[in-house]
Amino acid sequence: MHRERIVLGLGGTVDHEVIWDLAKVQWLADHMGITMDEIEDDPSSVAADARSAFIYLLQMMYRNRGGECHVHSIDSLKQLASHFDSRTTLGGTCVRAAIAMNRIGIGSTVHLVSINDDVRRLLPTGIIRICSADHDSLEPHIIFQFPADNNVRVIGGVVRTSRPNRVIFVHDLPNELMRLSPDLGPALARADAVMISGFNTMKSPDLLQERLDCLREMLENTNDETPIVYEDAGFHDEAMRDIVVDKICNLVDIHSLNEDEATAYVQRSFDPQDGAEIACVMEELRTRLMASNVLLHTSHYAAVLGERAERFAKAAATGCLMASTRYAHGDTMTREDFEKMRTAPRDTIGMRLIDDPDIVRSGIHIVPSYNAHVLSPTTIGLGDSFIGGLMAALGASEEVQAAPGVE
Repeated sequence: MHRERIVLGLGGTVDHEVIWDLAKVQWLADHMGITMDEIEDDPSSVAADARSAFIYLLQMMYRNRGGECHVHSIDSLKQLASHFDSRTTLGGTCVRAAIAMNRIGIGSTVHLVSINDDVRRLLPTGIIRICSADHDSLEPHIIFQFPADNNVRVIGGVVRTSRPNRVIFVHDLPNELMRLSPDLGPALARADAVMISGFNTMKSPDLLQERLDCLREMLENTNDETPIVYEDAGFHDEAMRDIVVDKICNLVDIHSLNEDEATAYVQRSFDPQDGAEIACVMEELRTRLMASNVLLHTSHYAAVLGERAERFAKAAATGCLMASTRYAHGDTMTREDFEKMRTAPRDTIGMRLIDDPDIVRSGIHIVPSYNAHVLSPTTIGLGDSFIGGLMAALGASEEVQAAPGVE
C-alpha cells in the first residue's frame, strides 16, 4: 500500500464519543440551571469548569454550529463526561484521515505526539506511526454529536437544533506542546503528499514559533512536486491562529478549512448556499490567509480558488466521496460502500453553484457532495474523512480513481 507515500501530521488523540441521550442533556440543563441569556451570550472557546463547557455545547446547538473548546482542567472535563455513556475511538485530523484511507485500502504514515494502549489497540496495522512521545499518557477528547430536531428547555427559552453537528472538548498537554519527532523529517523527504494540521491547541506563542520553524526546516527536503496541504482547525486562542497564518502560507500549497473556520477569519456569518457570498468569502480568505490556493469544504460541496484550483478540485472530488461515505456508514465504511457512493445523486445545492454567475466570474471550482439519506448520520470526523479522500487522490491517484466530475 506504499504506506510511506502519504504523510499526515501532526497530532492524534483518543476520543470519547458521547452516546447522545436527550433525556440526560435535559436533566443536566435543569440541574445546572442554565438560562437562555447564557445561551445567547457569545460562545467562548475556553471553559473554566464543567458548567461552562456544557453551556458551550448548548450555545453551539442553538447556533447549529460545530466547535472546539478547551476546558481548563482534566477534572472538569471528566466531570462533564461522567454524566454520559461513550465509546472510545481515535481522533485528530491526521489519524481520522489515515483511518478513512485505510478503510478503502490505502496506507499512510501519521505523526503522533502521544501514545497509549488505546492507540496501540485501535490504530490499524496499515498505518505507520511516528511518535514524539517518550512515555505513555492519556488525555481524551470528549465529543458530543448532536442530531437535528432536538429541543432542550432552559430557563427562559428552548434550544432547538435544525441540523446535526459535533462539539469537541479538549484538555490535551501533548498536543499543546506539539513536540516533533526527528523521524518526521526523513518521512517528509520521501513523501508524495503531505498534510499538516494540529497547531490549534497550542498555548505558548514562543513555542508555536519554534515548532513552525522546525517544521519549515523539515519541509525543505520535501520534493518540489509533492503537494503540501494545511488543514485548519478550531483554535482555542485566536492569537495562535494569527501566528500560524503568518508562517504556514510559505510552507504549503493549499489552505483547507470548513465553513465554521472560515467564519472565524472573515469575522461574520455567511450563507454557504449563496454564490455571491461564497465568491466574496473565498476572495477574502485568499487575501487573509495569503494562500496560493484555498479550499472550503462544506456539507454540500467543496470550493477551490487559486493558482492550481483545477488540480485540487479534482482531488477534492474524492474528498467529497469519502466524506459522504462516512456520513452514511460511519466507522464501518468499506471500499464497497465507497464505490457504491459514486452512483449516488450529487448535492443539488452544489450542482446549482457550479454555474452560478458569481462563482464562474470569480474562477471558483465547485465540487458537489453526494446525497446520502440515512436515519442515523455520522457527523464526527467528516472533515477529516474529506481530507483523507483529498490526500488519497493527491498521493495515490492510481489506487483510487477520482470521483466522477461534474462538468
